[in-house]
Amino acid sequence: MIKNVFDVNVRGQPSPVTVDINRFFAWIIAGPSGSGKSTFLRRLLGLISFYDTDAEAYFLDFKSDEEMFPMTGDHVARGFYCLELFETVCQRFETRLNKQEENSHNLYLIFDEWQAFLAYLEQTDKKKHKDVLSKMLMMNSMGRSLGLRIILSSQRFLMSDLPGRYNFNCIISLSTSFLMSTNNRQLLFSDMEKDEVVVKPRGYGYFQLEGESVKMFRTIQVKDEERLNQRMQELFSRYS
Repeated sequence: MIKNVFDVNVRGQPSPVTVDINRFFAWIIAGPSGSGKSTFLRRLLGLISFYDTDAEAYFLDFKSDEEMFPMTGDHVARGFYCLELFETVCQRFETRLNKQEENSHNLYLIFDEWQAFLAYLEQTDKKKHKDVLSKMLMMNSMGRSLGLRIILSSQRFLMSDLPGRYNFNCIISLSTSFLMSTNNRQLLFSDMEKDEVVVKPRGYGYFQLEGESVKMFRTIQVKDEERLNQRMQELFSRYS
């Protein structure tokens, strides 16, 4: 269980949301520039470190934001090195699939700026682009029972970027106005109508867990940035 992910309004009072990461194993986090997506993702990494104490995590940071994500180690990749680490995670998945490795702990693939990574691949190596999408579909379709946990974060998504879109069962939009766009709304929350969107300032968004309705949330502020940095580094150093 990942607790205190964000707050929802319950009878006028903020109530923290807990997400069962073993049930809701595949996340989409969307938010345009300035929405607080990186801040939210930083805090989420800290929560995973704190609550999933045996987790092994890989972080792929295509835009190389070392200020927000200062972690180092062989479980962290930036820029063009993301492809190599993505292949490493795929190999770990296949090893578990072939029963050559026990599912003794959760294995996280956390990819920031997934859509930008795919756009780069499509321009430079169409064969590799197709291969990456195929591997993501395979991991998304079969990874849950093998302990694979997938978190894809991006400023925007296209349906073509999300193989197995309906296997993603925790959808988060870190902007409310973002959902005024029909394309964004239909991709993230297909049942939501435009007149249901309430535009709020930064710090508010919408989320949906599989089988549940779309709900508005408010992000929770980080109180100790230095401690959060330590927790993030600890998460990505566990199995190095």
